[in-house]
Amino acid sequence: MITKLYGHLRSNSLLFYGALFGVFFFVSGILAPELLTQGLNEVNQKLLSVFSTYYLWVGLITVVAALIILVLPLLKQRLGNEKPAYSYFSWVALLYSTGMGSGLLLRAVQEPVYYFSNTPVATSNNKITALQYTFFHWGFTPWAMYSLFGLIVAYNLYVKKTNNVLDAIVPYIKSKGIKYIATLFIVLITVTGVIASLGLGTAQVVNGINYAFKVDFGNNFLLAMVVFIGVVATYSALTGLNKVIKFLADLDFTFSIVLMLFIAFFLDFNDFIYHTAIAFYNYVIHFFEMNLSLGNYKTSENFTKEWTVFYWAFWLAWVPFTGIFIARISKGRTIKEFLITTILIPTVATVIWFSIFANSAFEIISIGDTSQFNDVFTSLFVFLEHFPLHNITFFVAGLLVLISIINSVDSAIFVLGMISDKGNENPSKKHKLGWGFIITATALGLTAIGTSELLNGISNLLVIMALPFSFLYGYIIFLFFKNTIVKKDNPIQINNP
Repeated sequence: MITKLYGHLRSNSLLFYGALFGVFFFVSGILAPELLTQGLNEVNQKLLSVFSTYYLWVGLITVVAALIILVLPLLKQRLGNEKPAYSYFSWVALLYSTGMGSGLLLRAVQEPVYYFSNTPVATSNNKITALQYTFFHWGFTPWAMYSLFGLIVAYNLYVKKTNNVLDAIVPYIKSKGIKYIATLFIVLITVTGVIASLGLGTAQVVNGINYAFKVDFGNNFLLAMVVFIGVVATYSALTGLNKVIKFLADLDFTFSIVLMLFIAFFLDFNDFIYHTAIAFYNYVIHFFEMNLSLGNYKTSENFTKEWTVFYWAFWLAWVPFTGIFIARISKGRTIKEFLITTILIPTVATVIWFSIFANSAFEIISIGDTSQFNDVFTSLFVFLEHFPLHNITFFVAGLLVLISIINSVDSAIFVLGMISDKGNENPSKKHKLGWGFIITATALGLTAIGTSELLNGISNLLVIMALPFSFLYGYIIFLFFKNTIVKKDNPIQINNP
């Protein structure tokens, strides 16, 4: 089997370079792990410092571009003639689970409490400002980044009828060499992201289990979990979108709602409604000031670089595979429906999610220790311990984090399979199996030799790679507006399935 896989890798350049990329960091981690992590960290910090203002503008322009499309006649067009393949619930569930499901769980308490204790700007109400900045980092901007890229791919694929997914990404670039380089870069940034997600995500699951059940599983258990998640994610991708991937997304979304409603039951609703409404109002009204760090919302250089700029770079790095996946599951939807469901609805849902957990956490720390929620790996479990039935909610939360990681990995494997299989919307099993093997083996190797230090280095690499991708993304957006909006070469296709 290994011989066949090797032969398949050699016969497909994208798979081969993806594997070579993984091997390079695996070998580098063995030979010089400290040098690798230190070098990546230094480059990352330098780029974030130099390009801080640039990243702030990228985030703002992406949101503005999406808003412009919302007022254009293009809005009425349908992305293909077929009926949507997924119910509205499953469509939103796939968006949630793939886009940022595990992040919402792990940051639900830790991030707003951090802003409460270390307010980004001068304020008369730390709770409202903490919520406001949490909404800012997890709201319109990341979802607009995902959505706009997904819309461009879906529009070119299902309205303009480009040959395949590869052509849909860069349809107006004529040079085959430039197209190949752009595609290869998207493959490498996706591989980097999913390796970091699998390795670090597994560490988060294990740390949560250790805290929840007062045990101390060793490194062997961590490695076994990497293999387990990688194998399950690969199997899920092999079954296609309509089976395990969809089932896990529905399960993840359903139990996330159940957990959120359980916590909401214990809220002081007067405080919850007041803090949420004011924070969201301030977020919308002062959106431009927050985006560009101006006036009363001018944050310190460290905060801007370590939080906002880091987040914008991180979201950008996840745009390629998330955007392509969103495009793939949105066939048959109108552009209006697409934008509302991939930007507005996730933003509102994110606001509600963070508000419920944050307001509950604010009540807890008002009579307790604020540092108890400092650790991102365990903060959710520490939080749940303050509520009844915490043994059950521990299990539910751990299961949700696990499923979210699996869904991120299997979605990435599916998208990478689409790209390496010449843009095929339903990639062959050998392509998905190849990517599953590459990702699992590399994440396992890096976890074994470097634990979280080296994997954090790979996360820094992901942010570094976001910079050149941002230039490519900006060019793709420019070409889309130029050829679709200005030249109006879009075929009007308002068909009711």
